[in-house]
Amino acid sequence: MKKIFTLITLAYLGFACTPGATPPIASQIGESTYTHGKIVWHDLASPNPEASAAFYEAVFGWTTVPHGEGEKMVWVFKSDDKPVALMAYYQTENGSGEWIGAISVADVTDATSKAKAQGAKIIKKAMNVDDRGSISFIQDPQGASISLIKLTNGDPEPGLAEMNTFLGQELWSTETSQSASFYSSVVGYTAEETDTQKVPYTLFKMGDMNCAGMLKNPATTVRSHWVPYIRVADLKETLAKATKAGAKVLVEPNPEIRNGSVALLMDPTGAPLAVQVYNP
Repeated sequence: MKKIFTLITLAYLGFACTPGATPPIASQIGESTYTHGKIVWHDLASPNPEASAAFYEAVFGWTTVPHGEGEKMVWVFKSDDKPVALMAYYQTENGSGEWIGAISVADVTDATSKAKAQGAKIIKKAMNVDDRGSISFIQDPQGASISLIKLTNGDPEPGLAEMNTFLGQELWSTETSQSASFYSSVVGYTAEETDTQKVPYTLFKMGDMNCAGMLKNPATTVRSHWVPYIRVADLKETLAKATKAGAKVLVEPNPEIRNGSVALLMDPTGAPLAVQVYNP
């Protein structure tokens, strides 16, 4: 396991998916109410947007819609014509991509200040983005990249993810107790340990609502990171499409891991993501 995850060398974000153009994301996904604590949006930091677009179109059937032009261009990924993520170009020393989830908070400026006080690096301070809302980008004290957001028109209605859309996110933390304390202070999570997994596992909750999961990072040489999960109908078919489109399978389906329903991939730009069959 450690050997596998040393492949994932996620770089410090010198940029932070700040769109030069302002696609109307909020008006297309907002529901006028908020579910603070939920991860309500996803940004892909890609060193090669063309390669990323080709991969996610081939594997998940997404369409890629450009906004802006030149260095300020961004791309919106859509599934069945509904926005599911935004992609922006960036370049780091090792040239790897990364998915960054956005946690809904009541006040982005206040939450960002709390994060800084708790030892986070502020990559982009709280800012207002037209047609999107207020957002900041941070690295938590263990190095995991995340954003804090308040969408202009409210959050997407909570519910089971549709096929080929984001099912949720999981924090792989080098120091789980410290991460629990950090996100409790910044977001307001209650960290609840559960015995339903094969390894020690924590649920991040807001009241009775499950918002995210956390487990001990299996690779001690790799910083903490958030792993997005995408719901798929057929794991074997998805893995075949993914490998054909240039992904590496880091963790194959295993009966010991959620009954063989999940696999971990690294897309062609080096961004890790999990795919899961989930039919409760």
